[in-house]
Amino acid sequence: MPNQQPTFTVTFKELAAIAIKRQMRGHVILILNSDVDQVTYTSLSKVDKTDFNNDDYLLVQLCFLGCPKKVTVLKKDTLVNLEQKLNKYDNYLLCYPEAQDEDMTGLKNYLKLQRENNNYSIGIFANAQNIDNEFLINFISNPVQISVDNETKTLTAGQYTARIAGALAGLSQNRSLTYYELDEIVDLTLNPNPDDVVANGGLTIIYQDGSYKLGRAVNSLVTLTDGVTEAFQKIRIINIMDMIASDIISTFRKSYVGKYVNNYANKKRFIGAVNTYLKNLASDGLLEEENDNEVYISYEKTKNYIEAKGISTDDMSKEDILRYNTGSLVLLDGVCSPVDCMEDLDLGFYLFQALESEGE
Repeated sequence: MPNQQPTFTVTFKELAAIAIKRQMRGHVILILNSDVDQVTYTSLSKVDKTDFNNDDYLLVQLCFLGCPKKVTVLKKDTLVNLEQKLNKYDNYLLCYPEAQDEDMTGLKNYLKLQRENNNYSIGIFANAQNIDNEFLINFISNPVQISVDNETKTLTAGQYTARIAGALAGLSQNRSLTYYELDEIVDLTLNPNPDDVVANGGLTIIYQDGSYKLGRAVNSLVTLTDGVTEAFQKIRIINIMDMIASDIISTFRKSYVGKYVNNYANKKRFIGAVNTYLKNLASDGLLEEENDNEVYISYEKTKNYIEAKGISTDDMSKEDILRYNTGSLVLLDGVCSPVDCMEDLDLGFYLFQALESEGE
């Protein structure tokens, strides 16, 4: 007998994903020490400046520089109260400029639990210690001097995360956060070795070609395990996988749960919708067109389901197994290949030699 609510599990390894309908991460939740609480703005023009002190309004302003779809402001509170407020939202980018170590630890645990329950939100902190996770971004920086509205101010690294959160939330899926230019920066004591910052799971600012910009866009993941490779350290790759996971679950809940009998024909219908979307993602440059990007009924999962009931599969054909009645379970597997953006160049010039054509 079923002993829990319907569950939706999407497991990602480097080349596996399931998706239906594309959506972008465009929502920033900004935790501020203000009287404004649980208010959502869709543009800076909707924000009443008098509701905030000057410092907090500047952070909202910086967030909207990146053109996120919306920004929700929560009032700084105890961790328990913040979690109760956050339970109302999903698939957001959490920014807490004044977070202390205990706040970071608590919110890390909270976000981990939320992701296990199909809420693919991520967080950004500043100069954090030992967070080591693909869903947390660790901005490593000294204080940042900026100029906004002809006024120069110096912000802590924590305060400046509002700018990065907005930039990431408004970022086109066709590019990465790497080398995102930060034109408002006037001065900054740069990290002397940005490569070490990246190696330790940090996102930092560099100065190159006459402008300040974000370095390689990595999250805080440092510890790699079987099935969790270097690809999981890239903010873009995690965003694509999160988007896909969120889309399939949202669409499955809204359009399929309780509305179709779980027979072979309807499973194939569902698979067709998934594969059409994956094809569109590949056309949009989010998945590698040259590789297979598709889902299918899982032979292994279905076989295990049958045998768990004490039924022998020895005399069953593959087709028999794939068509077997699996109750309420839709048992699928899939493959897909998220595409990164250009970030590294290896170009060698050979002087006074004949040029070899590409492919020869």
